[in-house]
Amino acid sequence: MATPSNNIWILVHSMTAQEKLFFRRDYAKGYAEAGNEPLYVKMFDIINKQTSYDEAKLLKQLSPALNVKNISYTKNYLYEQLCDALLYLYNNEDINARIFQQLSLVRIFRDKGLYKAALKIWEHAIKEANKYELHPLIQLLKEEYRRMQLYSNPKASQKELMADYEADSITVEEYTQLLQLQDIHFHTLLLRRKTHFRQTKEDKNAIASILQHPLLQKEGENANSFWYKHYYRMSMATLQYLQNKPDAYRYAYANVHAWQSNEHFVAYDCENYMEVLYIFYYTAILAKDYQHIIDVMQHSANKLIRGAAHKAYFETIRHLALNRVYNKLADYEKVAVLTKVMKDHIAGWEQYINTDLQRTLRLSLGISCFVLQDYENAFYYVKNATLLFNDDTRLEHYSFAHLFLLLICFEQKDDYMFDLQYKNTYSYFYRHEKPLPFEKAILQTLHKTYHTKSFRDLQANFKELQDSLAITATDPVQQIVFSMFNVPVWIDSKLYRIAYKDWVKKKVETELTQEKSTG
Repeated sequence: MATPSNNIWILVHSMTAQEKLFFRRDYAKGYAEAGNEPLYVKMFDIINKQTSYDEAKLLKQLSPALNVKNISYTKNYLYEQLCDALLYLYNNEDINARIFQQLSLVRIFRDKGLYKAALKIWEHAIKEANKYELHPLIQLLKEEYRRMQLYSNPKASQKELMADYEADSITVEEYTQLLQLQDIHFHTLLLRRKTHFRQTKEDKNAIASILQHPLLQKEGENANSFWYKHYYRMSMATLQYLQNKPDAYRYAYANVHAWQSNEHFVAYDCENYMEVLYIFYYTAILAKDYQHIIDVMQHSANKLIRGAAHKAYFETIRHLALNRVYNKLADYEKVAVLTKVMKDHIAGWEQYINTDLQRTLRLSLGISCFVLQDYENAFYYVKNATLLFNDDTRLEHYSFAHLFLLLICFEQKDDYMFDLQYKNTYSYFYRHEKPLPFEKAILQTLHKTYHTKSFRDLQANFKELQDSLAITATDPVQQIVFSMFNVPVWIDSKLYRIAYKDWVKKKVETELTQEKSTG
């Protein structure tokens, strides 16, 4: 966690080797030779070597030049210099900054009367702005062109320039609607982050109300603008997914293909692309299009993702998606490989990803470890996931985690652990939220069955649970929870005395055989 004391340490240690080299060698040039570096550069070198921020050691090593009176100023100055260096280093890679610089040059050259040079820069800038549909910058560039026409009338009849001027993919009316769609998508995003499926009455009303917005009633697919269609599709896909409607996949499918067919947008806006992948993965699971998830997560466009944070987000989403798919397909050799990779990289990914993804990643790991009969690690990851529920989001995962921990303890056959977890799970459901009928049935049956002495009694208890779950089978929360982990199939594995993964594999093979025979 950043504090006023250690934020400089966090910034330094977030920098790549290339960034540090650029700052040290190319940017901080205020000294003649090694050993005569300015104080802020010496501070940088020491902080760079510290494994954790140690201000007392910093003062001791740089005394008397650095003292309690000037350390705050020196740290702030170093922080500013690092920020300026990073801006300078990445200025050319930031498309918005690059076009804005060109816009500034157009203005400077126009003021100097260098209209021909200004026009050449303008022509390049407007083409790039149109390529990425940077509408605010397009409007500013158009205003500069109008000014040039007013005062100098350079090449007024040139058709190519007028074509560039009019090339904006969106009308003024559509741009106003685009801004509205961005707001709609933002409110949709907040609803999705709060919960995917265990929604309150207020949540359901909010989802239904947004879907009635006039802009979502018209077919946004007919727009020419990439961004207009993006926000329309994302809003429709997310809202319909939250209503558990398979039609959500139609919008998510179209959107992910639009992005991967226009790869320059992926390189330009990794954050929005991550959201596209995220909602595509969830809607594809809902639609049971597993192969398409694999294809999308392996697409060449993903190679354009840059930066440690963006790569961590992508790898997390990709491994979550593939782990779930391979579990669904009973391809447990690939599940084992993915599980190892996730274990090896979870610490590195979690320093960049948000709490929601951290929880989901740990739950995913816990489920895989359970399936692979590594119950100790399954309990560890799921228990750790429960420690991250402190922001009132994705509470349905919290409910699932408590039930799943009880399943893990049931398999571990440790009386003390099972009884302790049963008390914790019972306490959660009856103090924090009333359990749904299927949750109550599972909770009661596991407790009663764990202490059963005979297999006949176990069979009777689990068959009674199967009947109960069949009655509540239309409950959408139950359906989605069982899509995360197939409790009914786990019950079957107990009844037939076969490992869960072997039973799932047998069922998947049977279903594939039936599909081939009817195909």
